[in-house]
Amino acid sequence: MSNLISLIGLILTSTLLYIVYRVVYNLYFHPLASFPGPLFRRASRIPWSLAVLRGTAVFDAANLHEKYGPVVRLAPNELAFQDPNAWRDIMGGGTSEIPKWIGMYGVPAFLPPHIQNTISKTYHRALRKALSPGFSDASLRAQEPMIAKYIDLMMQRLNLKSQQGPVNMELWYRYVVFDIICDLAVGESFQCLESDGLHPWIVAMVEGAKPMGFLTALNMYPTMATIINPLLGLVAQGNIRLHNEMVKPMVEKRLQVGDRPDLINPLIKLYRGQDANMDELIANATTIIGAGAETSASILTAVTSLLIDNPDKLSQLTAEVRSAFSSQDQITADAVSRLPYLVACIDEALRLFPQTGSPSLRITDRKTTIVGVPVPENTVVGIWPWALYRAPALWADPNEFHPERFLADSKYVNDAREAFKPFFTGSRDCIGQNLALIEMRLVLAHVVFRFDIKRTSDPNSKDWVHKQKNLFIVWDKGPLPVQLTPVV
Repeated sequence: MSNLISLIGLILTSTLLYIVYRVVYNLYFHPLASFPGPLFRRASRIPWSLAVLRGTAVFDAANLHEKYGPVVRLAPNELAFQDPNAWRDIMGGGTSEIPKWIGMYGVPAFLPPHIQNTISKTYHRALRKALSPGFSDASLRAQEPMIAKYIDLMMQRLNLKSQQGPVNMELWYRYVVFDIICDLAVGESFQCLESDGLHPWIVAMVEGAKPMGFLTALNMYPTMATIINPLLGLVAQGNIRLHNEMVKPMVEKRLQVGDRPDLINPLIKLYRGQDANMDELIANATTIIGAGAETSASILTAVTSLLIDNPDKLSQLTAEVRSAFSSQDQITADAVSRLPYLVACIDEALRLFPQTGSPSLRITDRKTTIVGVPVPENTVVGIWPWALYRAPALWADPNEFHPERFLADSKYVNDAREAFKPFFTGSRDCIGQNLALIEMRLVLAHVVFRFDIKRTSDPNSKDWVHKQKNLFIVWDKGPLPVQLTPVV
């Protein structure tokens, strides 16, 4: 017994000494020791992980930049940059692009690689090359009649729902974008608009994304991740099998259709005859649907919230839309792209409610320089969009909704417009940005054209943007009840 007690004591003492050693090293001898940041964050990654788990990481980054300046040490081996030029230096593309960090993109470890999570530049380049034609302007314009069909159905359903009381626009925006993206990705929709509900597969996918913050926080500790990740993989096997059972028949059905000008067609050509890659085909289709729908729906909800919180801006947008069109048939992708105030409203929503708010974390594979600052090898670096887009040094009235800042208003002439990269930049920017902009502009134009929109007495109807919880990869969003009155 005494030997066991001695062994336990030795283990505890060794562990304590190692922790003390790591803290002292991180504070005084680490290559990043000279960079400013809070004491506990410089000493350990635990405060970073706790912020992710609490859902405050993006907001904390903004506060820390305000206190410590444009370069902050958020964790022992991590620097955050709040400088417009950092986009070029970190995500510039080509050989200058700093690689994605597996600490962020390696979760969950049991999923096959896809276009969003792969850290392999070669594999990403092949996927990007294959998928790009489906996301081109020409391809998406060819799909505009299909997109218009779902938007028209949404308007019909909203017209009926509006007569029954307030409408939760957060859900209805999800319905329409999920119906559109599912049709574009796998050849059929889940009929969310018709059923007034989300398909179980969509619910499972959305809910499955919420623990990503926890998994990312866990992945910061290699020993713990090595032990727990295999266990999580075993636990998740049932859900993965259920997910694949729901989506695989749709993908197989789409494969039988042959050539079709949609988002997945180029990927089918890439994988044709490679049965072993069905899992990767499903993973990429799921990513296209999830990333494409959730982000667009979130921004549509945010811009609606910001407009009803600012009635003067809503009146100006309403006047622009209704003076531009005399019938709904005139509302086309080309036409709405020429509505400057509508475009500016969506840009301002993207600034105030960026997706995801968190950075695309990279890790330096050699000594490099970022915005003139020498950065050692093996340093995690990132730009936190929420913090960058609300920096008082870069934007006038940074926390207020002013679409005019994107319309050459003299009050905002000194805004750092070059900092605004809502779809990121470089070779890993958002491949679906053209689709997202077409969807958001068309849907918002139709809603404003067909309905008068007002805030309700429900507390959820006010200041929606600042009430949402950030789960690091996604936002955990609440309802947005609004009063819709059909325009006769």
